[in-house]
Amino acid sequence: MPVMKSETGRERKINYLLVLLSCLVVTICFAGVSTGTSEAKKETETGDGKIVAKVNGELIYEEQLTPYVEKSLKSFRKFGKGRDSAALVKRLKRRALETVIGQELIVQESQKLTVSDIEERAEKRLEVMKSRYPSEENFEQYLKAKHMTEKDLKESLKKNIYVDEYLKVNRISDPEVPEEEIRKFYDKDPSAFRREAAVKASHILIKAGEDTDPEEKEKARKQAEKIRKEIIDGKDFAEMAKEYSEDGKASVGGDLGYIRRGYMPSEFDTVAFALEKGGVSDIVETKYGYHIIKVYDKIEEGITPYEDVRDFIGKYLQERLSKQKLASHIEELKEKAKIEILLNES
Repeated sequence: MPVMKSETGRERKINYLLVLLSCLVVTICFAGVSTGTSEAKKETETGDGKIVAKVNGELIYEEQLTPYVEKSLKSFRKFGKGRDSAALVKRLKRRALETVIGQELIVQESQKLTVSDIEERAEKRLEVMKSRYPSEENFEQYLKAKHMTEKDLKESLKKNIYVDEYLKVNRISDPEVPEEEIRKFYDKDPSAFRREAAVKASHILIKAGEDTDPEEKEKARKQAEKIRKEIIDGKDFAEMAKEYSEDGKASVGGDLGYIRRGYMPSEFDTVAFALEKGGVSDIVETKYGYHIIKVYDKIEEGITPYEDVRDFIGKYLQERLSKQKLASHIEELKEKAKIEILLNES
C-alpha cells in the first residue's frame, strides 16, 4: 500500500478538483476542474469556503458542485426549458453533490492500491500533455489559466492512474459482454440498423457554370471528354483528378468518400448510383460544369449485416454495463462510508 502524504483541507480540495481521470464513458467525469484560486490567494486564505458534505472525514466544498450545475443549466437553456429557477438550481446542486460524493469515494478507495511504477507513469502522461502544446510557453499559459503548477498537474495525473487501476481491478472498466448478448441486442430489432444506399465515388470537375457562354462551355466539355478518354485508355483516375479537376477535392484525387443521395446534384446521383464498382461514367453535366465519375464501392439500401455493426453494439453494451457496475459499486461504498450532508437546501 503506498504511503500517502497528509493534506490540509484546502490542499485536498485543490488536488481533488484537478484530478484528471480517464476518458472512459462510465467514469464520473472528474476531469480538470479549476477552482479559479491563485497560489497567492491560497496561501493567505484562512477559510476553506462553504462545506456541503463530509465523506469519511474529507470535506466537499460547494464550489466543487459549480461545474456540474452550470453544465446542466446550459443544457436546459439549450433546449429552451425555461429560466434558472431556485428550485431547479437546488435540485441540480443535490444531483451534483451525489456525483461528487461518488467521485470522492472512488478516489479514496483507489488510494489503497499499490502502483509500483506510479512516478514513471505519471511522468509519461505529463510529457504527453506537454507535447500537445507547440511550446513550453503555451503549456505554462495553460497551467496559469487553470491556476495550477506543474507539480499540481502531476499529482492529479497520479490520482488518474490510481483510479484507472481501481476500475480495472474491480472489473468496472471494459467489462466483458458475452457474444450472445451482443447478438441478442441486434436480433431484437434489426430494423434499427437500416442503412441508406451509398456509393464510394471520386470525380473530376471541369467548371462551366450556368452563366458560362456557349463557346466556353463547349471548350470545357471537350476538355472533359479528352480527360475521360485518357482514363479509359489506362491513366490513373486519382492522378488525373489531381492534375485537372477544378474543385476542392482535386488534392485528394477527387475522393468524395461514401455519399448518399442528395449530397451531389441529382444528375450526378442518377449516374453515380447506376454505375457498377470500378465503373467510369460518361460526361455528366450539372450546374457546376462537367463531371467524370468513378465508383469504387457500393452499399445497397437495407439492414446492415450483424458483422458490420457487431463492434459498435459491443462497445455500446460494454459502456452501458460499465455505468451500471459503477453505480452499483458506489452504492456499496456509500453503505460502508461515513457521509454527512451539510448542503443547505432551504
